[in-house]
Amino acid sequence: MTARTTAEVNSPEAAPGDAAGRTRFHMRSGARLVLAALAAGLLSGCAALPAAGPTAGAFVGNVDENAVQWRDGYLLVPVDSNVLAYQQEEPRPSFRGIASQSLPSDNGIGVGDVVQVTLFEAGVGGLFSSLNSGGQGSSSVRLPEQQVARDGSITIPYAGRIRVAGSTASAVEQRIVGALRDRAIEPQAVVAVAQGNSTAVTVTGDAVTGASVPIPNSGLRLLDLIARVGGPKTPIYETAVSLTRGGRTVQMPFSELVNDPSEDVYVRPGDVVLLTRQPRTYVALGATGKSDQLPLQGYEMSLAEALAQMGGLNPNLANPNGVFLLRREPGAEMVARYEGQAFTRAAPGEDATHLRGEIPVIYRFNLREPSGLLHAQDFRIHDGDMLYVATAPYVPVKQALDAVSGVVTPALTAANTASIISTR
Repeated sequence: MTARTTAEVNSPEAAPGDAAGRTRFHMRSGARLVLAALAAGLLSGCAALPAAGPTAGAFVGNVDENAVQWRDGYLLVPVDSNVLAYQQEEPRPSFRGIASQSLPSDNGIGVGDVVQVTLFEAGVGGLFSSLNSGGQGSSSVRLPEQQVARDGSITIPYAGRIRVAGSTASAVEQRIVGALRDRAIEPQAVVAVAQGNSTAVTVTGDAVTGASVPIPNSGLRLLDLIARVGGPKTPIYETAVSLTRGGRTVQMPFSELVNDPSEDVYVRPGDVVLLTRQPRTYVALGATGKSDQLPLQGYEMSLAEALAQMGGLNPNLANPNGVFLLRREPGAEMVARYEGQAFTRAAPGEDATHLRGEIPVIYRFNLREPSGLLHAQDFRIHDGDMLYVATAPYVPVKQALDAVSGVVTPALTAANTASIISTR
């Protein structure tokens, strides 16, 4: 008996002369070899597996993870108390630069206004007296409403054309009385503006029902004006309001106007108020509970609030040591702040590092430490920021093992099934 025959006889998979047993033995051996090679290939090719984005190591590199670094065109800044001390608020525009809280002066009646004039006399029998059906007399008359003509005048019977543009109602009353003094019996006049078209303010935009609103004598504040046209049609935190006056335009979030009473300024004739839907947003990506473009709730929002809004870190995927916020910052300011750390300090007589415009800055948070949570609570999110959470280091290995398991389990099941069938 040869060595090969002896091995086949002693094998538990085959009895002497059992061809089916030998077949099962070879099938299992081949399956094990194929599966082993497949597992080795998957584990060695973890980089080719699906991922939510770069790992924390790809951001930090092989240097001290607590050091400020200039890497591949971006500045990496680990967030600590010093970074928070340098933190600046976003520039806040203000309506107070072009308007004020004081009541505007009365510009008087204007061209296009509709005025109502009522004339009185001291006794019956004058120019404006009349008798009713009962024989009782009246010594007053209400003239039809008139629109101030382009020459700034209106017509008064027996007085002719009276200039009213640029004058207050009381001044026009005196002017009418003076013109009728020699014709009527102790005349008196009452002038009222029925429609103040010359004092109108225009409200328009895709977030409001547009209208032209006259300003009453008591004045009109910005919020009152918006309320008169029905208010914004979009959520407050997604609405921007702009005020144009004298060729200058200032825009701010509507929520800021509501929260800051000093911004509720008086409007003036000729102002244009525009309400548009302009949500202030940030982007959440990576191993988060929700990858999406999310709105900033209010003008200021902390990193901790942003993490809560996007559902927190994914407990099965996230690396708490790899939470990054991407933003563009002024290059000159970053060089001045981190010269000697990320940027080489210029020697005497040498030119310092110059970075023009804005540069990409990546702020890194370590939420494994209690201090990282405190920093996240104090760090402010800006409009246009990107928040990225890296995956944990074990995730690629787990994905590879899951992939191997997905292949191995059906293969072993098929091999066992074939073995059972062949024994029948």
